[in-house]
Amino acid sequence: MDAVTRVQHAMKKLPVDRVPVGFLKHFDYETDNAVAGQTTWALENRIDFLTIEMDGFMEFASDTPLVTAQDWGKIRPHKKTAPYIAGQYDRACRAVERVAGNCATFYSFFAPYSTIKHTTGNETRVNLLYREDPEAITHAMEVIEEDNRLLMDMLQGIGLTGVAVAFQNAEEWRFTYDEYRELLTPWDKRLLGELRSSYEYVLTHLCSWGNEPNNFEVWKDYDMMCCNWGVHIERDMPLAKGLTWFDSKPSVYGGFDVRPNKLIITGTEKEIKDYTKQIIRETGRTGVMISSDCSLLDNTPDEHIRFVVEATEEYETENA
Repeated sequence: MDAVTRVQHAMKKLPVDRVPVGFLKHFDYETDNAVAGQTTWALENRIDFLTIEMDGFMEFASDTPLVTAQDWGKIRPHKKTAPYIAGQYDRACRAVERVAGNCATFYSFFAPYSTIKHTTGNETRVNLLYREDPEAITHAMEVIEEDNRLLMDMLQGIGLTGVAVAFQNAEEWRFTYDEYRELLTPWDKRLLGELRSSYEYVLTHLCSWGNEPNNFEVWKDYDMMCCNWGVHIERDMPLAKGLTWFDSKPSVYGGFDVRPNKLIITGTEKEIKDYTKQIIRETGRTGVMISSDCSLLDNTPDEHIRFVVEATEEYETENA
């Protein structure tokens, strides 16, 4: 079974020859638009799926500073020839071509509120801007939503296996359950719905940004196909539980804690392989892929990723 088929089967909860592996990781976007770095990393470590990150494009591109809410109220959508859109298209096209036949590929999207947060570079600034001028920030989110639609349309037909979407901002200190559901859930669900209408395979990452627990219930009824979250950060939400807890009963991916001094960074070959096999025993082989809670830290040894892949192969031999 080739990597793409293996991932597609896992996401659809169909039989696989072994559990697929794919980790989240950021790359230097100033060198070759991050294409060489991430594709070489994926190929050398034999991962089954590559999530192509938005490094360098997480911040909304503007010719004028975006400081005040009023500044955000004046932004306009990008054209497809703008570097902000064309650069993402270039990255996706060349990454897909480079790893074709060797691993599945997914291009990442963020919900509009996160794009504003990343642009401000401040965890609390976006909340203050929204409270100061909800109409201006709503306009900005509509513009970002339009950019997302343009890009998702452009990316169809280039050979991507699918797309990935990250949802953030549900930290318990940021919004109450009711506030999140009122302010952000409609934007999340609309983006997720449009991605699922356009692509057969969609990964959803419920991000524990800042390593803090979320009001996890806000995402329970999202129509997800394959879901990832901080299993080591959220309260009482191990990977196996996710197979049945969400209303949509998605397949799941994850398992490894990426924080400093955790197993994927400091573990021995035996420890990493034993833990990988433990994940498979706990979740089963159907509808699961091995991955990380969030993006790997730069000091994560590449050979540790290879240990995980090897462990999934060994598991099949040991349990044949």
